[in-house]
Order: sequence, then C-alpha cells, then structure tokens
Amino acid sequence: MTYKAVARRVKLVGSLIWHIGAVVRTNVRRLQGKPIPGSLVVLCYHAVPQNQRERFGRQMDLLRQYAKPTRADVETPLLAGERYAAVTFDDGYQSTVENALPELKARNIPCTLFVVSHLPGHSPWWSGTEGYDREDKFVTAEQLVGLPSELVTIGSHTMTHPHLSALSEEMAKRELFESRQLLQQTLRREIRLFAFPHGAFNDVLVTWCREAGYQRVFSGEPTMTFSNLPEYVTGRVIADPTDWDLEFRLKVLGAYQWLPVAYGIKRKVRTMLQRI
Repeated sequence: MTYKAVARRVKLVGSLIWHIGAVVRTNVRRLQGKPIPGSLVVLCYHAVPQNQRERFGRQMDLLRQYAKPTRADVETPLLAGERYAAVTFDDGYQSTVENALPELKARNIPCTLFVVSHLPGHSPWWSGTEGYDREDKFVTAEQLVGLPSELVTIGSHTMTHPHLSALSEEMAKRELFESRQLLQQTLRREIRLFAFPHGAFNDVLVTWCREAGYQRVFSGEPTMTFSNLPEYVTGRVIADPTDWDLEFRLKVLGAYQWLPVAYGIKRKVRTMLQRI
C-alpha cells in the first residue's frame, strides 16, 4: 500500500473519531440549552472527467441529504443549528463545464468557478498527471461568457497559476490585480472572489488581495465556517469524485477540520527533531 493510500485511511479514521466527538459535544450543548451554531463547509473540486460524472452526481445527492447547498460568497449569518455546504472548482477546466455543471443544474446547486484568467483554452502544465486528463483544457473566454450567472459565480485564480509566495511583490500583485481586471472586462461584472493557487497563502498575500478589491478569498485549509459571517479568508475541503461515500459524507459534515491542527503538530515535531 502506498504512502498516499495509508495517509488517506488515516485521515478517514481520524475524521470519523472527530465526528463522533462533535456529535457528543453537540448533544451536550443541546441538553444544556445552549444554541447550536450554524456551520458552512466549502468543498474544493478540480477536474470532473466524463467517466466520473455519475459519481459526482451521487456526491451532490449526498450533499443535499446532509447539508443545505449555498453560494460560496454567502454574506448573511448562518442560521443556528443549520449545516450548509458550498461547491467550488479551481482552475476552470472544460470537464467541469461539460460534466459537473449539468449535474449541479439538475439539483439546483450553485457553485463558484475559480478561473486562471490568462490561459483560456490552454492545457495546464500538469495535464496527464494523476487525476488530470491530458486532453482537459481550461475553459475559453466564450465558454465563460455563456455560463448561467444564476448558477455559476466566477472568481479569480490568478493569471497563470503560480506559487504566489515565491514571487516578488510586483509579480504577485500583478497576478492578483490583472486577473481580476481581465475577468471583469470579459464578463462585464464585478469579480469579488479569489482562490489561492495550490491553497497556499500568508498574511501579506491576504493584504494584497484586499488591495486588489477582492471581498473574500479562499484557502486550501480544511476548516469550517460558523455563524460569524462574513469572514475574509475562508477554508475549503479538497473533494474529488473518486472519494469514498463515507469519506465524502465526513467532508460535508465538517469532520476534516481537525487536519490543520494535526499538520501544525507535525511541523512542530519535525522542527524539534531537526534541532535535536
């Protein structure tokens, strides 16, 4: 069994334990007469190949079973005791438009598409790697314009999908500012949302996002949002049509929110061992 397969199972078991604990804590709060806060999980998909369309549709049925679908840019406070889920897609693949959007439309589930603005119709450099069809390309400008605005919100994913933290201030700001400007010119509407490529971000990049005019940004940290909306930096849980049913249920239920804590502990232990 590969390291990746082992890690996936460890995350699943840890999330199941976390969820059981969360259920106990919720019932204790209910018995004490304390309010149960509303919660929001934002899912982050990438490509949805044709051979996975049916699996994706089944996941959307599970999402509707366990949560209320909502937009990623929801601004109103979450209702107490309610569980919400939002669907987002990074990169803007044609397979998303062709295979995922029809399934979402059939179930009236809104979504957000974070687009690499300056590479319309191009193949990403990682095409052909695990999980990505070699023939899958970014959507074209014409496809973007034709998407139903009542179903799809468009956000920026930079100009060229770089590691922003590795760029100079000038280049990073250009990726943030010019991507938003081009998308607004193409779609003739305001672009309010941004997702960090590779999920990585820091406080400086968040500040530059504010300067660029984004009203909310999304990371790759599997955290949950609670009733104190709106917030500026929103975490997301990576999802894929190949997720096991139990795995996907736990993601929708917010059970993967323990991972940032585990990652932090792992980094501290690694640093301590290196010092030793």
